[in-house]
Amino acid sequence: MKVNIFVWAIVGSLTVLGCQKNDKEQLDKDAKLMATLECEARQLKEERFKIANDIRFMEDSLMKHHIPLTASQSQEIDSIKTVLTMRTGKLADKITKTMDSLFAANYQTPEQRQTFDSATEKMLQEVCK
Repeated sequence: MKVNIFVWAIVGSLTVLGCQKNDKEQLDKDAKLMATLECEARQLKEERFKIANDIRFMEDSLMKHHIPLTASQSQEIDSIKTVLTMRTGKLADKITKTMDSLFAANYQTPEQRQTFDSATEKMLQEVCK
């Protein structure tokens, strides 16, 4: 009888340890996924700002010399804005859907979400250098 209890105690503790290891691996995997998406969003934001500054500089330079934008220049600017808007929207949707699915599946309590947020922040520093 004591041997059975001892064996079950060992099996139970190994199972708990195995689950904790799997939980940690899953947390790291999920945090890396979110960190990668957030890094991509930050890079896209920087790209948008750079392009906006380039457009403003071009417009200001033309304005100084009293030269209006040509139709092709306006069309090119509009095309660039449209592409950036679409990329931003797709990335935002992807981030939202990923977070929703992760929260629904693995991070339902405030404590779990706090742990996930902390792990994501740590991973972000590694992924987005």
